[in-house]
Amino acid sequence: MDAAELIGQELKRPVEYVWWHTFNQRRALRNTILANACDAVIALPANADYKVRGVKKSQPFMDLTYALVAPPSFRFESLGDLRGKQIGVQFGTTPQIFVNTVEGLRSTTYRTAEELLQALSKGEIDAALLWGPVAGYENKSRFDGRWKVTPISGPDFSSQVVIGVRSDQPNLAVEIDRALVTLKPQLAALAQQYGFPSDAAVALDPKWREPVPVAATPAAPVAVSAAAAATGADNGAVQAGRVRFNSQCSHCHGTDSVTALRERDLRRLKMRNDDRWPEVALTTIREGRPDKGMPTWKDALKEDQIQEILAFLRTIQK
Repeated sequence: MDAAELIGQELKRPVEYVWWHTFNQRRALRNTILANACDAVIALPANADYKVRGVKKSQPFMDLTYALVAPPSFRFESLGDLRGKQIGVQFGTTPQIFVNTVEGLRSTTYRTAEELLQALSKGEIDAALLWGPVAGYENKSRFDGRWKVTPISGPDFSSQVVIGVRSDQPNLAVEIDRALVTLKPQLAALAQQYGFPSDAAVALDPKWREPVPVAATPAAPVAVSAAAAATGADNGAVQAGRVRFNSQCSHCHGTDSVTALRERDLRRLKMRNDDRWPEVALTTIREGRPDKGMPTWKDALKEDQIQEILAFLRTIQK
């Protein structure tokens, strides 16, 4: 039994499920509840800045967090314990943004939770940062409790969740709120049954910094120098930008931005944005695109470092 069935029983209403496969939650809402294909959506974020026009939220009914999944022997008491480890993250999640804005953390990005846990099983990564309910359930159901699942706290790592109903169904919203009060003990037991992490959370402080030497990737000095000369850029800035790009951006965009994923290939910036591409690139680097997994770098990089990355990007445009 799940939360929907518990609520359905309490309201004496049958429960049917509607699925919409997408990595974009708002797109799923547009094609389900807002298209009148269902009456309620379970586990939307409770935070006030998450607003969907036409959807009314219930009262919060559960506290959920991201978690670190690792072997039982893996020590994890602070962010510093992750230094020097290879950490797996899921594309487009808060941990992906976080680890790529903290010095000293190495990460590998995977598209799905399944790929992430498979990589952990194969030893490709030392630990994984994953949405806690998924981590706990998969660990219990597929891995027979093999992993230690430790909840984490920090900016955007934890959230209360609510049930969303259409704004034109106020009576249903009231009924669900009443049911959630009655069902509080059963919902807590359900979270335990599915293996949701419940231990004390480890706080990840985003202000943690520990200088780590960054080795330059093998370069092609002649080619870069020629490209720098062709664009009028300072070769030193181009070289520094390339090193920084390959140490902090290549996990998503590939070394020197060589990637089979066209949407992540930054060699195509000029093709996509014409002469406006430097402005678009600067804005994206500074402000990020969190909805697509691109972190905000303006607080992690100095302006001259961002300009060095831009100088490098100038030399690789097609």
